[in-house]
Amino acid sequence: MIESLILISSVLIGVICSKLFLKNKHNSKLLLTFSGAYFLAMTVLEILPQVYGHPTTNHSSHAIGLYVLLGVVVQYILETISKGVEHGHIHLHKKEQFPMGIFLGLFLHSIIEGIPVANAESHNFMWAIFVHNIPVSMILFSALSQHTESNGKRFLFMSLFALAAPFGYFLGKHTIISNYSLEMSAIVSGIFLHISTVILFESNEGHKFNLQKFGSILVGFVLAYLTVSMHVHSH
Repeated sequence: MIESLILISSVLIGVICSKLFLKNKHNSKLLLTFSGAYFLAMTVLEILPQVYGHPTTNHSSHAIGLYVLLGVVVQYILETISKGVEHGHIHLHKKEQFPMGIFLGLFLHSIIEGIPVANAESHNFMWAIFVHNIPVSMILFSALSQHTESNGKRFLFMSLFALAAPFGYFLGKHTIISNYSLEMSAIVSGIFLHISTVILFESNEGHKFNLQKFGSILVGFVLAYLTVSMHVHSH
């Protein structure tokens, strides 16, 4: 229950931050860069070691790697629907109606991300999604604000998106999907790798060194390391 509430709160924080940060594109890009760095570091320091640390009689390390690669492919397909909202941008003209495909792609993406949280060894999986959800929610709400005048529709779309990851958590906990927790964790690891690396690559405009973005990356890495270290020391 607490996991679902935390995941829902990340969307609420994203909506609030949308009103505060998106008017300043520089600050919103720094936040996105930070989230990408945190996302990548959590994947490398915590999630991948967990996935590869549990090879079974059914799955060797090489087989697990195939599921990670499958996650990269799944994310590639999902972002053709969502138009890349997951890694921080959306290409719409102001007069263009908000396309449902973008929302559906993002909704499916969030459900898939939420599934492994149900059987994760720690809450670090959840915190990675929490941090990533904030800039994604900012961008989604901003797009809805530009293309949907109805407050009711904005509330409906954001509420549905907020419930997507908890719904994935439910599927991973209470359905037959729970029997495939290792496979789902590996697939989501691939999704995380794809998103985080694209965020970091795209944040480096013109391949020029930017001290503030570099600092955001380092802060993301350090915070992820501290998050993982707290879990290790608590056991």
